[in-house]
Amino acid sequence: MPGKKSLHILIIEESRTLCDELSAFLLADGHSVSCVHSGKIGLEAVRQEKPDLVILDVVLPGLSGYELIQRLERLAETRHIPIIVVSAHLDLEYELLTVFDFIPKPVDLERLAEDMELLKAGGRKRGVLSAGTLAGGDYQLFYDYLILHSGLHFERRNLKILERGVLNRMRVLKISSYRDYFNYLSRFQESRQELQKLLQFLTVGETYFFRYGAHFEALRTNVIPELIRRKGEKRLRIWSAGCSTGEEPYSLAMTIMEALPDWQEWDIKVLATDINNRALNRSRDGVYSARALRVTEQHYLDRYFDRFGESYLVKDEVKRLVVFSHLNLQTAQFPDSNGELSELDAIFCRNVMIYFSVATTRKIVEKFAATLHPGGYLFLGHAETMIQISTSFERISQCGGFYYRRKSGQEISCKQPAMLGKERKPAGSGTARLLRSSQAPLLPYRLVPPPVAAVPIVDAEELYRSAQHRFDAEDFGSAGELLVEVLQQNPWHLGALVMQGFIQANAGHFQKALAACEDAIAVDDLFADAYFLKGLVLEMSDRAMESVGEYQRAILLNMDFVMSHYNLGKLYFRLGREREGVRELKNSLRLLEKCAEEIIIPFSGGLSREVFLGLVSSELANVA
Repeated sequence: MPGKKSLHILIIEESRTLCDELSAFLLADGHSVSCVHSGKIGLEAVRQEKPDLVILDVVLPGLSGYELIQRLERLAETRHIPIIVVSAHLDLEYELLTVFDFIPKPVDLERLAEDMELLKAGGRKRGVLSAGTLAGGDYQLFYDYLILHSGLHFERRNLKILERGVLNRMRVLKISSYRDYFNYLSRFQESRQELQKLLQFLTVGETYFFRYGAHFEALRTNVIPELIRRKGEKRLRIWSAGCSTGEEPYSLAMTIMEALPDWQEWDIKVLATDINNRALNRSRDGVYSARALRVTEQHYLDRYFDRFGESYLVKDEVKRLVVFSHLNLQTAQFPDSNGELSELDAIFCRNVMIYFSVATTRKIVEKFAATLHPGGYLFLGHAETMIQISTSFERISQCGGFYYRRKSGQEISCKQPAMLGKERKPAGSGTARLLRSSQAPLLPYRLVPPPVAAVPIVDAEELYRSAQHRFDAEDFGSAGELLVEVLQQNPWHLGALVMQGFIQANAGHFQKALAACEDAIAVDDLFADAYFLKGLVLEMSDRAMESVGEYQRAILLNMDFVMSHYNLGKLYFRLGREREGVRELKNSLRLLEKCAEEIIIPFSGGLSREVFLGLVSSELANVA
């Protein structure tokens, strides 16, 4: 299209009004226009006419528009053609991130004209993207811009995540150079929400209801009862900072409703914030797939959700407790004495600060401390710690759970001998799980897999596999019972000895866990898993130097043991041995890159290879 002053535009519409509305405007601007009044024949029209631009009218609930976009983007002969979607359904803008532009109805003709100019200016560059590696001055531009506007920290060790996200947006916008895209991002950060769209591709993670069940059990059985005793009013404020698509704040609301039988008499707000507007829109809708509820107990599904086909809708009584709003942790001013973000009872900020530099993390954590009541609680993610970050908090580890409390000189009494959850030790110990009390009340997350046919299991290996399945499903009580049967049949079963040690460690029975390690090592002194467990238990017992030696032994016996490298690296950082810490995190990253894409990393606390890759990459960036 070099030298071309006009575009050939194909309008594919379902409403039969868009062509009349746009044709005169586009023709007056010198473009040629043709119209197809059905999405069903749109693909063939695109193939025949080979337009420079497709303007597509998307009318819900029909799926023809979605299907046509997918087919156009798949086919080699059409995927280079820009698509502008026109629709009255504003929530589609962040669902259709692969189209050139999304224009709400009624059509903003100035924006449409601006699109034409952008396409004409970059016309000769459209086609195969060959921008190469993001480096030098271009890299620095994006690095500085994202720190300023989002707080995200992309050091060179984390370059591939940044590069991949930028290239995704460049392909959509038919922009062939990093500098051109940076200019576009700067120009349209707000007017076209380009920063928000880029952010969709720059963070790695997943969420679901009642993720890290230990935190919700701690909230229900310890934190809320303690707050009731301490507070003189029926008022509760909890902040979900980095709420993503809403699973966490809704889980918090349900946990509160379960903990407070008279919750309707309370002034309760769960404040849910995120930098991602698309995620916030989805959160407000409150519609989720079965996958997002994969560990949620049936009692909670029945009480707090309505079922529509394959989807689940959060009930209005839950929604009314949650207030969603946009907030950038890096730039926002909090505590806010004139707003809601002050005098809070608890803050959940899990797996958010892994994308920030250490300096930014310190600043945010101190602002959290100022935003909480004295004695208020802070819940961090499974790989986040206060070590070298803040002295304003004390770690609460009663009952096996790990979370933090703003220092106030008060202690929490442990209501139960143990509680279950998915959280691992914040210092990075991916296997610090919690043993469930046999008397524990109904929990909001599924602990036991669906029952199988009543066939007696007698073979030790079959028993062990079943125990492993229960352990992975976090039914630790049942797993422990099966392990007893395994060891009755085979007292030298290495896997059962080590798994039993993990369960003991999770319950805080460190001496029993160490005894299980020694039993396994006595059977086979070359079994790497036993040394890894021993290192973990010693680390949890504040015997850091001894722990280093055990992790090193595990690595010598199995050089591909990802979690041994990872835990050792995190431990080195806490010991001030940063160069060695970087080395081990790099080893973890190298091994993860070699793993199959869909696997769960052993002893990682249930993290998939993809999520763990993003986590380690971000940590390397943060410690630079």
